Parts: sequence; C-alpha cells; structure tokens
Amino acid sequence: MRNLQKVLHINNFQLYNFLFWLVLCLFEISKVYSFIYFYDYPFKAEQLFIWPVSRYLIYWILSFWLFDLYLKTRQKAKIEFIAYHIIAGLFFSIFHKVLSDITGILLQRLFLGQDSGNFIDITSRWTSIFFDIPGSFMFYWGIIILLLGLDYYRKFVDEHTRYLEMESQLSRAQLKSLKMQLNPHFLFNAFNTISMMVRQGKGDTAVGMISGLSDMLRHSLVSEPKQFVTLEEEIDLVKKYLLLESERYKDRLTIKWDIEASLLKLMVPSLILQPIVENAFKHGISKNMGRSILQITVKKEDQLLKLEVFNTGSYLPINWDINKNKGLGLANTINRLIKLYKKDYKIQITERDQGVAVLVKIPVIEEANKLT
Repeated sequence: MRNLQKVLHINNFQLYNFLFWLVLCLFEISKVYSFIYFYDYPFKAEQLFIWPVSRYLIYWILSFWLFDLYLKTRQKAKIEFIAYHIIAGLFFSIFHKVLSDITGILLQRLFLGQDSGNFIDITSRWTSIFFDIPGSFMFYWGIIILLLGLDYYRKFVDEHTRYLEMESQLSRAQLKSLKMQLNPHFLFNAFNTISMMVRQGKGDTAVGMISGLSDMLRHSLVSEPKQFVTLEEEIDLVKKYLLLESERYKDRLTIKWDIEASLLKLMVPSLILQPIVENAFKHGISKNMGRSILQITVKKEDQLLKLEVFNTGSYLPINWDINKNKGLGLANTINRLIKLYKKDYKIQITERDQGVAVLVKIPVIEEANKLT
C-alpha cells in the first residue's frame, strides 16, 4: 500500500481506501433500512451482517491484494495487462463470494450471540452466484480503471513538472551565458581586441568579431528558448564565442575540431557545449601562460553521441569530486541532462595529456519530432 501511495503521490492513501469502502457500506445500510421501512418488513440484524457489512469488509481486505497486483503488472504490455487482470478479476470475485459468506456467519455469531446460521447455509446462498460474482468482477475492474486514471494523471503531472523544470534550467543556462557575455571583463577584452583589429587594418576580422558578438547577444536576449537544437546550430554558437576568444589568445591558443559531418543534423540539448567551453577558458586556458590547446570532439558510438571538450593549461584540484565541487554552470548542465535523459546519459571529467577533458554521452536523436 505504501508503494502504491508513492507511485500515485497520494498521501494517506490507506485512509482514503478505508473511507471509500466505509461510505459504500453505509450507503447500502441506508438502502436496507429504507427498503424495510418502505415495505414495513420486520427488521433482522443478521440481514446487515450478511449484506452489506460482510461484503464490504471483504472488499476492503481484498483491495490490498488488488493494489499489490496492480503494482506488479502496471508496466506490462497492454494485452498482457488486460489478460492478467481478467483472470485475477475472476479469482477476486470467487474469493469475495466465499469469504464474505463465511464472514457474515462469523459476524452473526460474534455480535448476535446466537447461532443464526451455519456454514452449510453457505451452499444455499450460492443461488445468487450469478449476481454476486459479476458484480464483484465489475467492482474489480472499476478499481483497476480508477488506478489507471490516477496513474496516468500522476504521469501527466510529473511530465508537466519535468517540462517546467527543464524550461527553468534552460533559462538559467541562457542567463549564465548572457552574464558571461555581458561580463565587463569579457566585453572589455572583446572590444579591445576589435579596436586592435581595426588599428591593424584587419577590418574583415573586426566586422566578423562584431557580428559574432551581436549574434551571441541576440541568441541570449531575443531567440525563443529551445530545449534541443541541431549539433550544427550548437557548434555555430560555440564558434562565435571562440572567434572572440581566439583573437585574444591567438599567439598561444590552438583550436582543434574533430566532428564528423554526418552528425551535424543530430539533435542535442541547446547550450550543452558552450558552458563547458567557457569553463575551459575560465579554469584552464586563462591560467596558462604557455601555449594551450582546445579540442572539441563529437563522435557517434553505437546509439550514443559523445561530445568532448579538452583543454590544456591546468589540472583538477586535489581531491576534486564532481558531486561536491561542480560550479553553477556544470551543475545546471548536469541537472538538465538528468531531466532530459533521466539515467540515459553520462558525464565524465578526467585529467589527461597535461589537461582536463569533459566527456558527455547522450542518446542519439536524429529528428526533432522524436523528442519527448
């Protein structure tokens, strides 16, 4: 019962279940009294124990078994689920018929203090089997349909919440990107580099840098947030950022690309690479006074897309732990990956070749209409 309560996200589910059967029982008792009063029949207490008290008491007890069966079969295929519960519903109905008759006799003996019936009487009551068993079967499927409805509603709410969280995380990623781009130090260096290009007569380069900077700002301020973009769009945004940074570090920075052209149309989370590239400059390249290398690699391995950003310039701090030491940008990236892919992703940060490599593995998605 507790597991079902967690699945459906309903607190006090046991209490609601008890109240449900209690209300039905009280409703049936009122019907019995109304019938007796209307037709002026003599009242017999055993009538209440036989029906409805014993019937709904057994319904309540068997509901725990029903809930357990539902939890064990809710992930099965539709046909298998239906077939399983048709059989289970028949057993439920027969068990209910037998147990409720026995319980009715026991309740009479317990509360009336007299032998108002015996177990041989059960056989005579089976004349109503063609009413009781179909009725119990309908009760069984009514509960199953109710559980399915609650389950689908819970999944809908979870998906809506997940969507809102992803939108929020995307907005935070864009805000961080915008803050980086509007960072006075970043803008000062960018404009200083542009002015230097103009003085050196490199007008085309200066125009390209101004265009790249404006495109980056436009992407953060104007463009509609999208959870997924093509790899080509993501790379294009990174190149605009690198156009500015490469001019600043041109005497000591080598940028390498290793991307298969056939992968450019695959869908990737927007702003998945740029925060990692920004971290490469912030924590690695900017602290290295010698020559640095920045390499961006994208490859396909089976049904996984591997995106790697490698930079030389610094190592990870001693005792560094991704779960404890991740900054805001990396934390946002990991949280977005969790919401988008749940457990179907992997991120690794390792040291190698006098530098640090950040590797992200995500499922291959070829078309936007396949995204959920």
